[in-house]
Amino acid sequence: MKYSYNWLREISGTKLSPEDLIQGITMHALEIEGVEKVGSDFENFVVGEILEISKHPNADKLQLTKVNVGPSLPTSLPEGERGDGKDIILDIVCGAKNISVGDKVPVALVGAKLPASAKDGTSGLEIKAAEIRGEKSFGMLCAQDELGLGSDHAGILLLDKNLEVGTPLKEILGENDYILEINVLPDRAHDALSHVGIAREVSALDSNKIEYDYAGLKFPKKKTSSLKVSIENQNLSSRYIAAKLDNVKIEKSPQWIAQRLEKCGIRSINNVVDVTNYVMLELGQPMHAFDFAQISKDGTAEIIVRSAKENEEITVLDGSVKKMSADDIVISNKQGVLAIAGVMGGKNSGVNDDTTSIVLESAAFNSTAIRKTKNKFALQTDAAMRFEKGLDPNLAEKAMVRAIEILTHITDAKLDGLVDKYPNPVKPWTIKLDLAYVNSLLGENIPVSVSQKILTSLGFEVKKAGKDLAVTVPTFRLDVQTQEDLIEEIGRVYGYEKIAPTAQLISIKSPAINEQRIFVRKVKNVLVGQGFSEVYNYAFYSQKDSENARLQNFKHLELEAPGNLEQTILRVSLIPNLLKNVSENLKFNKELHLFETGKVFLPGENVLPTEKNMLCGVVVLENKASKKNGQSTLQQTAFFQAKAFAADLLLQLGITDHYFATFEEGFEQISKSFCHEGRASEIRITGSNDAVGCLAEINPTMLADFDINSRVVFFEFEMKDLQAVSTAEREFKAIAKFPNVLRDVSMVVSDGRRIDEILSLIQTEGGDLIVDVDLFDIFDFADGTSSYAFHVIFNAEDRTLTTQEADSVMEKIISKLESELKVQIRK
Repeated sequence: MKYSYNWLREISGTKLSPEDLIQGITMHALEIEGVEKVGSDFENFVVGEILEISKHPNADKLQLTKVNVGPSLPTSLPEGERGDGKDIILDIVCGAKNISVGDKVPVALVGAKLPASAKDGTSGLEIKAAEIRGEKSFGMLCAQDELGLGSDHAGILLLDKNLEVGTPLKEILGENDYILEINVLPDRAHDALSHVGIAREVSALDSNKIEYDYAGLKFPKKKTSSLKVSIENQNLSSRYIAAKLDNVKIEKSPQWIAQRLEKCGIRSINNVVDVTNYVMLELGQPMHAFDFAQISKDGTAEIIVRSAKENEEITVLDGSVKKMSADDIVISNKQGVLAIAGVMGGKNSGVNDDTTSIVLESAAFNSTAIRKTKNKFALQTDAAMRFEKGLDPNLAEKAMVRAIEILTHITDAKLDGLVDKYPNPVKPWTIKLDLAYVNSLLGENIPVSVSQKILTSLGFEVKKAGKDLAVTVPTFRLDVQTQEDLIEEIGRVYGYEKIAPTAQLISIKSPAINEQRIFVRKVKNVLVGQGFSEVYNYAFYSQKDSENARLQNFKHLELEAPGNLEQTILRVSLIPNLLKNVSENLKFNKELHLFETGKVFLPGENVLPTEKNMLCGVVVLENKASKKNGQSTLQQTAFFQAKAFAADLLLQLGITDHYFATFEEGFEQISKSFCHEGRASEIRITGSNDAVGCLAEINPTMLADFDINSRVVFFEFEMKDLQAVSTAEREFKAIAKFPNVLRDVSMVVSDGRRIDEILSLIQTEGGDLIVDVDLFDIFDFADGTSSYAFHVIFNAEDRTLTTQEADSVMEKIISKLESELKVQIRK
């Protein structure tokens, strides 16, 4: 919210400079997000009176005016025409159409500089005598934004007609001001979203009480038979005050009201609406004004506070039509809805230029209902912002008295009477404050007299109660409920920077090691080392994503109030969101290596879902396949690349007894549902009946639904199962001292022969001399057989192997392959 420094200074009586006040509020109360200097010294600006207006002969959009600017002018300005020998009449060209003969307007004389805060590109502009389309002009008539007083550029700022011609403008519009943008947190919204609330904080910095006569706003007891008020449900409104004022004349507000509103970011409308906004900025209580003639029947206005009916409609002030439900609170009469309570008034019940009698509303509404209504209709009003955080019902009374006071002062309005519905009055409450606890909690020996003075300056009543204090909390401080809250008030005003830091004397104990987190971090490090990039996705996806991933037949947990249509159900797999990542990133990269760790949520027998922490990696390679005999020689490259990554991950985790097998019935049906038939396998541990993961290529038809044209292979593990079979300790193996010896072997195998069987036999027969076996080529024949080619790498720890030794071992391996696995070695 925006606050005027001058207004705060007026209420608090502070002598602090703007800089010191800003520093004090920031350090002891609330966060100041920005400061803007507004206004000007207005040198060479005076009040002028328009004497004549005529059409510009050479420009349809311009007018010629003769303006009386009084008797005294800067010596640098040509005198112009003197009407009576005393006042000076200036010729000024103007483009605004809202002026009339007799209007009093602000005039920038030759030599004047527009304020630095002026808008519309005129900041700092110096006024000079000029010739505009052939006509001389000796000054400028100013709009509000050109004076740095607001954003209105619709026309010239019209001043009070009772002002004396030639009066320096700085005497009318006041001195420079500073606008503070203060971030008020929800727990202080009930009092700090007002100038009085912030002024109370400022006074506390000076160890004083505010000079604003808050307690003097006494409620008049005048009754009226013209108003009837009823509240159908006390949960809707804890207090509702209505006051009828007659003899009201709708006109422009006095300059002092309009100027303060504009500084705080509220556009001036008319005197009645402006007063309700002025009181809201001053005291923090939103108010609303109804046209009595529009809401009454037979001379009586009957106001009903109730829940809206289902599909009941109202046209609000911005012209939009809102269809309501029973969750919304409305202000109505017997004929229909007058306003959405606490949010926005109705278009047909508000004040207009013909209004002569008004009904002022000041109330406290259910904060939860207001928040829901505001969000449902996207009506971000100043009133709703305050009501949704909760307000003191007693504040409604103070605001009503203040509004009546201002209206009867600036107009000839007369109070006809009031109706106050307040069934359960809120009274101040008392908290016992343990002084020893104050010093213990703050870690500082604060004198009792200082604590008393701080609390008193903040509006609390303090009395001695033995060794303790009895603190009566005013109802406008809804956030103070415990003695800890009081201690916080003392500490922040006293100044946390004054409290000397003291090292705590506590025993140091090593925290428990979170093995699961360490394991997850280790897995991530391995994958990043392999060239993978980690992604973070929301734990939700849409119904459409579920259908695209062929998961529509699996039961999902639905969100009761989803943030948007893309996040309506909890995920049962990491794959759908990963495929969306792939689809998006393939626009910029031809190859991808992505992984994600996160929970999936499966419906369980209990109320809460079954959660599983999963790891899923995806591999996408650029398609560079060549063809032989109609078969792609590299069509499965991505599959085996992903397999190599998965195998290396398991090896890095100390899992060496794994093997890849075909999918068995009953294994993770969720993952199986989007796998390519024939290019999918389980990852098993020798001697175990359970799989720890899976490796598969995504079904191409499913990829098309995600707008992906490349092959995508994924591997997936449940982290709990993976951790259970991993080995924490690994034996160090030094880098080989002697060179490797490489041999290749190529073979044709029958359909169904597992590659793992071939690898295992080669490794077994080669013994300690074989350090690695790599599959580097695969080709499928039309008859169902396949050709595999392997690199076999030899090395000895104590010597350089000879050619004869390597060839001897290879002959032994080939013999075993032919005899046991029945493969056909290709020469």
